[in-house]
Parts: sequence; C-alpha cells; structure tokens
Amino acid sequence: MNHYTNNPPGTIVTPEMVLEQVGLYNKPDDKKGRLYGAILGSIREYRTTKKKGKYAEYHLAFAAHYLGDLSQPLHNMIYNAYNRQNHNRTNATINDEILDNLDRIKIYPIEIESEKDLASEIARIANQAMQLDYQLEKEGRRLTKTEAHEQISHSASFFKGVLNWLGK
Repeated sequence: MNHYTNNPPGTIVTPEMVLEQVGLYNKPDDKKGRLYGAILGSIREYRTTKKKGKYAEYHLAFAAHYLGDLSQPLHNMIYNAYNRQNHNRTNATINDEILDNLDRIKIYPIEIESEKDLASEIARIANQAMQLDYQLEKEGRRLTKTEAHEQISHSASFFKGVLNWLGK
C-alpha cells in the first residue's frame, strides 16, 4: 500500500493530505494507499534512526523507491481497468534503455528545508503525475518514452533535494 494512492478524478493532493497519510506508513489495512505518507514516513524513520547512531540507509532506500513511484504514472489514480491493463507496461517504458540515456534525466533544483517543504513538493509532483495519469486514460494511450523521462526527472530532482536536506 506504500507504493500508490487511489485518487479519484478531480482529487487535489494537498500538503495536509500528505501529512495525514504519515500515520498510515506501513499499516497493511489501508486500501486507499498511502504513497505520500510513506515518502515522508520513511524519511522521518531515516532521520530518527540516524540520530540514534544506527544504520539508517535502509529507510532512505525505501524513500528513494517511493519517490520514484510518486512521479511514475498510474500510481496516483484509481486502480481501474485502464490501470490494470497498462500498469506493468507503463512501469517498464524505459527500463531497457535508461542506463544508456541518463542524459535524458533533467535535474532541476528543489530546496527542502523542512517537512512542510517535503509535503508541499510531494503534493506538487503527485498532482502533476495524476493529471498525466488521467490524460493517458482519457486518450486511451500508453506513456511515451519522452513522458517517462520527464516523469523520472521529477523524482530524481526531488530525491537530490531530499539528499541535500539530509546532508548526503
């Protein structure tokens, strides 16, 4: 459930929605999904574990995965017939070529100074991805490679901002 959020059309993700999901992090009984809270929850766990002097990178690895899911199409919309039919192929759009085309990932600056900034950035990227999700469904088409590179650029940029904030 940490890998998606089932948002119906017209949903607007807010920073408050993100913060409300944090308490659901790693709770298996939530059927709506809690991707947004999982991002923030895993980063919190990283910071807490690191302060205790323990191995914390495990939590950071989960945060990286969830940040990738955030901009990944079909992770921010209802898991309907279109999503079921296209989910795996959409996830794999650039799998076979990404390492040969790293220059197509465009990193832009994202400044994170607080959890409030994290929640705002999660909401921004989620809304952008969800708009693309429902556009793909409406047009009855699959994600293009260009769109896939644009989406991965959002998550990569965000992850770089998170790493900078964490002092990595």
